[in-house]
Amino acid sequence: MKDNILNWLKWTNSKKGFWSRALLCWLFSIVLLKFDEVDLYDSRFKIRGAQPVTKEIVLVTIKPSDFVKIFDLKTNSIVNMNESQDVTDSFFWDQKIWFQMLSQILNQKPQAVGVTLFFGENIGVTRLNSQEIIVFKDPKITWATNTSLLENMSLPFATLPDRSNIAHIEVLRDEDGIVRRLQDSRGFLQDISHAIVDSTRRSKDSLSVINYRGLHRFKTVGLQKVLRGDLPKDFFKDKLVFIGTERTINSQVLTPLGAMPKHEFWAQVTDNVLEKRFIKKGYTWINSLMLLVLTIIAVLVITHFPQAVSLFIFFWIGTIWSAFSIWVFDTFNLWIPLVSPLVLLILIWVLYIGYHALRIEKAHAELQQEQRYLSDLEQLKNNFISLISHDLKTPIAKIQAVVDRLDAEKNIPDHMHEDFGNLKIYSEELNRYIQSILKVLRVESRDFQILKEVADLNEVIENVVERLKPVAKTKNVNIDLTLEPMFLIEFDVTLMTEVFLNLVENAIKYTSANGQVFIRTKETDTEILIEIQDTGEGIAGEDQLHIWKKFVRGKNQDQKTKGTGLGLYLVKYFIELHGGNITLNSEVGKGTTFYVRLPIDPVL
Repeated sequence: MKDNILNWLKWTNSKKGFWSRALLCWLFSIVLLKFDEVDLYDSRFKIRGAQPVTKEIVLVTIKPSDFVKIFDLKTNSIVNMNESQDVTDSFFWDQKIWFQMLSQILNQKPQAVGVTLFFGENIGVTRLNSQEIIVFKDPKITWATNTSLLENMSLPFATLPDRSNIAHIEVLRDEDGIVRRLQDSRGFLQDISHAIVDSTRRSKDSLSVINYRGLHRFKTVGLQKVLRGDLPKDFFKDKLVFIGTERTINSQVLTPLGAMPKHEFWAQVTDNVLEKRFIKKGYTWINSLMLLVLTIIAVLVITHFPQAVSLFIFFWIGTIWSAFSIWVFDTFNLWIPLVSPLVLLILIWVLYIGYHALRIEKAHAELQQEQRYLSDLEQLKNNFISLISHDLKTPIAKIQAVVDRLDAEKNIPDHMHEDFGNLKIYSEELNRYIQSILKVLRVESRDFQILKEVADLNEVIENVVERLKPVAKTKNVNIDLTLEPMFLIEFDVTLMTEVFLNLVENAIKYTSANGQVFIRTKETDTEILIEIQDTGEGIAGEDQLHIWKKFVRGKNQDQKTKGTGLGLYLVKYFIELHGGNITLNSEVGKGTTFYVRLPIDPVL
């Protein structure tokens, strides 16, 4: 019970840092939602492509140059007027011109007309005849006033008694002077956009974020064309007409797309009202839930994939999210946060890479400590085996000496000579086992090096065969040598002698009485091939993959022949030290052939 509690505490401790990072990233992205709007609106409007706008809106643009001559006649002076000079709204007032312009527009039966210039007390006392009253006070015309507050309002000259034909053009500027939102005028005088739309089509939109569709997107006509009637007969028919100027004091509205004339700005707002294009924002809790889902996905990705793959997936998640956000914004006028998710992905990447780095460093330190323990244990094992092996060599040598001396005695019975012979054989087998273990320890030591010298490989093989002839003779095994003449090469004579001694001895050992062993050598341009073939029982297929391992012998050989299972391990190790390789071809009942390949110019 106590162990279970400790394991549970250890588990919660390990997960605490993991999930606290995810929670921190998610909370930080929620905070960023508050900063994911204002400046980004501007960027979205600038990078978006051409957007369609309603064809119901037409602009009539009055230029200062249209009124220069009239102004000069009134003041008996010549004014140096250019298009960049700011003038007041009253500069553009001429009763006769406005009467003619509005008459031309009204004759084509527009839906509504909005005048974005203020003509009130700034133009002085205005006397209207009956025809002018009909035109100027036509219910389709909405005249601008500069404020929505009734107590501070200056009324335009053509205001109706019920004030139904006036509307304000006051804008709501942010701290940086840019107009991004439509001022809420509920309970006060309507803005000119809603006033015009209300006369033709009802809208429930009030305070909203304006969806700018681009500069110069409306059909525009100049004053002179209107006065001359140089327009199609249905140019204004069923249209919403905004009249304004390019250059007056405060005539420009600063928008995310740049400076925009007031009548074009209010046309943009009207387009939003008509088509319900105001930007809609999701609820904070919905955005927070989306960020939570993104957090979980990102954490799962970074914990289940390698770093390179995780980075690639993060890149595509960010790209797809950005494209989706822009598409939804342009198609459905819906604002989906962009900065918060991207910052969230970056933050998760940074924090979790650091988290993984700490875990890897800790695991590396633990691995190093474990390697030190294993190295000490391996050294202790080797020292123990080496100590035991060396300590056994002396008593074995003494045993062999005693056996030889006793066997030489003449007064010992014959059956004792046989026992002494068997004792000598057993001591020699034990000595070979010890020698094999010592060889393995030596070659696996870190400071083991091969000592190459120029020698004749055929001569080494002949010496090995000569040493093993007595063993072959006891079993009546014939050794057939076919050695091609070869050039001298560099190799470690001691190691290669051990290689062929093991291979030839095994061939004799596992060959039945009266069998044969064939040894052939051949030289090519790049390597030397040595074949050692016997007519023994062969090696089973399931054993062939394991015979190169330490202390491994064939399943059927443990009881038939004696051995340590180290010989072929050492053979393969020594050959690979020379840059060569060894393979075999064996079939049960037909014998075994070992193929040794040594490169003439080995790469060590």
